[in-house]
Amino acid sequence: MENIEKTETTVQTEETIVDPQGNIIRRVKNFTDYAFRKAGLNNGDPYSLLTHLNWIKDGHLIDEGFNAQEHLLRKKKIEGQIDEKVDEKTRIEFEKETALNISKTDLENKIKETESEIQQVKIDLANNRIETGYQSIRFWTYTILTVLLTAYLIFFYASSINSAFFRNPQSLIANAGNDIAMLLDSIFDPKGIFIASSALIFTYLGAFIFFAIGMAPHSILNDHEDKYRKVKATLVMLGAFIADSALAYKIDKGLHDLKVMAGIPDMDWRFYSSINFYLVLLFGFAAYLVWGFTFEMMISEKTKKSKEIKANILIKGLKKQISELKESIVKMDEKIKILEGQIEILKQQIEKLKRNLESAMQNPDELSRNLTSFYLGWRQFLNGSSEFDEVKVECENTYNNFISNAFLTNTK
Repeated sequence: MENIEKTETTVQTEETIVDPQGNIIRRVKNFTDYAFRKAGLNNGDPYSLLTHLNWIKDGHLIDEGFNAQEHLLRKKKIEGQIDEKVDEKTRIEFEKETALNISKTDLENKIKETESEIQQVKIDLANNRIETGYQSIRFWTYTILTVLLTAYLIFFYASSINSAFFRNPQSLIANAGNDIAMLLDSIFDPKGIFIASSALIFTYLGAFIFFAIGMAPHSILNDHEDKYRKVKATLVMLGAFIADSALAYKIDKGLHDLKVMAGIPDMDWRFYSSINFYLVLLFGFAAYLVWGFTFEMMISEKTKKSKEIKANILIKGLKKQISELKESIVKMDEKIKILEGQIEILKQQIEKLKRNLESAMQNPDELSRNLTSFYLGWRQFLNGSSEFDEVKVECENTYNNFISNAFLTNTK
């Protein structure tokens, strides 16, 4: 037989061989006869039975039909599986050590550094060394721009609301005179917002709706605790754009109706192709976006004027960093626990493969057949005399327990 060296012949039915790995193996021609002879030599001792059953299971006792090449291939396959599990276990252990000793340690060091920065800010504040970066010229520039834009937007939206909802087309055409051409192309009605009437209450108060909309996105974005602040701000801006678009459409539609009443209609009028529609959006929607920006910058610059406020802002930002770092550590700990669980599973799999390595000598059907044949020979010896009745019961229990444990383990 290939790669198998015959070393000794003990009896006609038994042969001792050594495989390439140096393992001593006994080959028998008939397990039943061999068991009968061994039972006689050991007086049917159940411990001796258990020893021989383990030899068969572990491949140290084989029959003459044993295929060495098949055995080596089967064993090599399991050894390859063990090597793969060991490599995977080593990789995960390295990943765990990296997370534990490098990533987590780095996060903990950053927390300590940030805490030191907070203490330093407090010390600088106490010693009047806080640099606020406040510039008066910038603050007053933003303030003046905000005030001017506020006045502009009040009059713009008051005029737009008046033009959209309170303008009387018949009266305008009747009193337009030589200004009819200019009237028909004017998106604003400046005169209407300075003529006393009950409608002016809604005209001017309605303008502040757009101020509220303009401030809302900035207020939402300043709430750093809200994870969805960007989404909410975007939705508010979208709503503002829709409101301005509706107002622009209403004004442009009113101009078109004026032209129809004046007898000079736009035959192919479409609001989305009208310049007046986009002018309202430009002077309204775009303008209060700029107003919101200048207002925010004015408040931000004013905040810098106070060293205490500046210090509190710095400390708040540093504490937020610490909170984020701690969250990262929690996630890192969870990852480490997952890796530890994977390592334990691999250890169990490796141990199981090692236990199955020796049993890979035979396939389950062949193993069951050999164990049964061996036990039949052992029982034949015990059945030959009534003095072995007690031993027979012990051997029966030993065999049943062995079979149960051996094949239960192999099926896991």
